[in-house]
Amino acid sequence: MKTLIRILIVIGVLIAIPLVVALFVKKEYAVEKEIAIDKSKSEVFEYIKYLKNQDNYSKWSNMDPDMKKSYEGTDGTVGFVSRWESDNKEVGVGEQEIKKITEGERIDFELRFFKPFEATEPAFMTTETVAEDQTKVKWGFSGHMNYPMNIMMLFMDFEQMIGDDLQTGLDKLKTVLESQPSTPDGSISFLENYYNSTESKLKNVISGLSEAQLNFKPSADQWSVAQCLEHIIASEQMLFEMGKKEMEKPAQPERKAEIETTDAELIKMTTDRSEKYQAPQELQPSDKYSNAQLALTDFTAGRQPILSYIKSANLENLRNHISEYPTGKSDGYQNFLFVAAHTARHTKQIEEIKSNQAFPKN
Repeated sequence: MKTLIRILIVIGVLIAIPLVVALFVKKEYAVEKEIAIDKSKSEVFEYIKYLKNQDNYSKWSNMDPDMKKSYEGTDGTVGFVSRWESDNKEVGVGEQEIKKITEGERIDFELRFFKPFEATEPAFMTTETVAEDQTKVKWGFSGHMNYPMNIMMLFMDFEQMIGDDLQTGLDKLKTVLESQPSTPDGSISFLENYYNSTESKLKNVISGLSEAQLNFKPSADQWSVAQCLEHIIASEQMLFEMGKKEMEKPAQPERKAEIETTDAELIKMTTDRSEKYQAPQELQPSDKYSNAQLALTDFTAGRQPILSYIKSANLENLRNHISEYPTGKSDGYQNFLFVAAHTARHTKQIEEIKSNQAFPKN
């Protein structure tokens, strides 16, 4: 009996030791990583404030290609929630919510983990101007481990592990942003990237919208999100065909000096929504879409031949084709630039609809 008692005492001591040790181990940890990106602060902030863009650079967002994702709210605004669900134990189930935005400076998030463990942790990203075209981005994460699980802090360097993942994400973010031309430089590369950025923006804005949200109209004489989408898709197809027909005409390099509008001015004028215009009858929507994913599928399908055409185009040949419109003259390059700028214009219109106070919450 004495032997049994001694064994129980030894077991009790072995159990008690880590419990006692855990009393003196920290429960909180914080990680912060930073990187310098050769882009202006406004460009960087405009990109990172959209949670869905983390799919393009966050290590965690790319750990499981079969991860299920869902969204609630308007991305890039306070209250937007991105949810994930994965059978991969390193990913698990959870959600991230935008809690606060200090425009151009800082975004605060709240991460809520449900599986394989439950926890609620804060995170943030900040932008700081280093030079005119260079921005310092910081990505921070704080965590808490309850007693007695905090003893794991003695054996696992959580700050190192999480810090490495944050740095991997920042390195990828730098690559993604620096590969995109900042301002129109007249290159095929800029044209391709402008198409890609306008597509990414549109997808961010409409992804996950319900049928009620798609069909909401701020007033009887205003379009719904679904109608804007239908107009965008139809317009891109029509404008692309018009641009190709212009390119089939004889080149007129001697008339290049007649082009008075720069590429930057064309984008600015097209995307400026201070003035509204009536779409022609053939581009008026007919309530074709009630499903956001179907609209996105059609949009992507319509974009593919345009991008293929642009990639195989000769830049000098594009610039040598001069077109005349009631609004002025443009060259072949600008004709295709206008297609993407037109989509950017109506993406802004969709954002205006979503900002309406009566816009359905789901």
